[in-house]
Amino acid sequence: MVWKRTISSKALEKARYASVKVEDKVIFIANVNGTLYGIDAVCSHARCILGELNAQDLTVKCYCHHAVFDLRTGSMIEPPYVAKDAPKEKLGLKTYAVKDNNGWIEVDV
Repeated sequence: MVWKRTISSKALEKARYASVKVEDKVIFIANVNGTLYGIDAVCSHARCILGELNAQDLTVKCYCHHAVFDLRTGSMIEPPYVAKDAPKEKLGLKTYAVKDNNGWIEVDV
């Protein structure tokens, strides 16, 4: 386990979610009712940065073509509207362990 510091807990609490660069990755981090989630922030379809959080469904949508991913598993729930027959089972994203450590959000990369 290699934990990397990303964003302050206060900043994430206020914003609810953020895409942060960690080493050579961009990771989407969300705080939903006190539970932290981390998922690759780069869509597996067209390499756009994810960004529309649905806290109720625990999903995140890609701004470019509206693919939807599960925050808990990284699975693609809805394919991009431009590729309706995309293989959802192959286009999931990696998830990451996330924790609050003394006021800083850390991600296990």
